[in-house]
Amino acid sequence: MVGLLWAGTSAAGEWRGYASASTGFIIDHVSGVRAKGGALQAYVGVEAPFGLSLGVVGEGVETWGASIQGQQLQLDYRSLGLEMRLRFLRDGGVNPWVGLRVAQSRSTPLTLDDFGAPRRMLHDGLSTAVRLGMDTWLGEHLGISVSTAWQWCDVRVDGTTPSPSGECAKPLHSILGGPMLRF
Repeated sequence: MVGLLWAGTSAAGEWRGYASASTGFIIDHVSGVRAKGGALQAYVGVEAPFGLSLGVVGEGVETWGASIQGQQLQLDYRSLGLEMRLRFLRDGGVNPWVGLRVAQSRSTPLTLDDFGAPRRMLHDGLSTAVRLGMDTWLGEHLGISVSTAWQWCDVRVDGTTPSPSGECAKPLHSILGGPMLRF
């Protein structure tokens, strides 16, 4: 199958590599925690001539949420995984794309236990994200990438108390931007 894909696409055009480093913020719109904070993300991938790419993506987030009983809650996580992107208008100066990420996330939320005391929890698990983005090229190899995503299961808690079952927090929304290299 891989051989057929390679043979069929090598005649269609060149394969490309991409690398980006983005920064931005995470917003928790839907839970009672209302966390907000900064995010860093790195992506390296290879793209077939028809615009489908597969890459490795790493992300780190530190957020701060609502204050409950004088303690500000945090929903922090790190993730490393694979992202598949489908790029449109591949040869133009502006390339919109859609992506799907599957990653291993390690979240360390600071939440209140049943007695109201702050407690740092540790959860590992699989997370996903649906992403929309756009790359604008300043030349043949240098561009600027902006993206937004809805992310599920990057943080595992149950409301504002730790969850022994490790249930997923409600989706987080990210907005990121940064330089992009094409090679």
